[in-house]
Amino acid sequence: MVVTTRTPQSLKTPRTQGLGVASSARLLLAPLGRTAAGFHQTLSTDDRRNHGLIMVLPGIDGCTTVCDGVARGLDAGGINSALEIHDWRSFRCWNPFHLATARKNLAAAAKISDRIVEYQVRYPNRPVHLIGHSAGAGMALFVMQQLPSGVTIDSAILLAAAVSRDFGVHDLTSRTRSGIWNFWSRGDMLTVGLGTLIFGTMDRRHAASAGAFGFRKTSALQKSSGMLHDVGYAYAMARCWNFGGHFGCTNSAFISRYIAPIVTGRVQNIQELHGCTNT
Repeated sequence: MVVTTRTPQSLKTPRTQGLGVASSARLLLAPLGRTAAGFHQTLSTDDRRNHGLIMVLPGIDGCTTVCDGVARGLDAGGINSALEIHDWRSFRCWNPFHLATARKNLAAAAKISDRIVEYQVRYPNRPVHLIGHSAGAGMALFVMQQLPSGVTIDSAILLAAAVSRDFGVHDLTSRTRSGIWNFWSRGDMLTVGLGTLIFGTMDRRHAASAGAFGFRKTSALQKSSGMLHDVGYAYAMARCWNFGGHFGCTNSAFISRYIAPIVTGRVQNIQELHGCTNT
């Protein structure tokens, strides 16, 4: 049996509260790109790959201190798995038109899907998780669509997802073992509300997205609701430096408290997620 966790830091300690402060401060370095985002590379080792793999798919910013903060939060949350950040963008500058390069985005998703298959062949029976932020959440869903028949991952975690509320997630829950987790916030209306209304979502709808209001409940979605966990913003999340905006869900303290327990399998539903503590 593969052990995938260490003892996490408690969110009640000054050290972990400092994690939230430091993560917020590092957002100022995001324009520096990879230059200021090197921490995640320390988590990509063969020893960690033997425990599992977490693939982080960034938004239109690419590999910056935003997704590097996700890596720091997972590490603080006791995750032993390897972590890879996949910059799927077809060109490197920050640009909302990354959302509109549909053909290139699907080609990038196919390559990431191939990487999952390659990993599972080399490391069978190890857990694999996808974490996508903003446009990267849409990419995570595209990757799942590209997975060969019979290939599954453990979970897909969507943060401020720039995909339409009518995206066919119910068709993809069967590609996971513990479901799809969608973290959304009405406080993020500027980016995944107005932004996707103007520039469109990853699945090319001009509307407020699932990152602002959650997925729309349909009869098909209701049938798969046990595997779709639509997690709306709660004021308690502010204690973990997530104040409901576009980047709050990537803060290292929030990742440690809310995302690490999903990756480790400590929680199975939203009620358990809100009730658990990293102690």
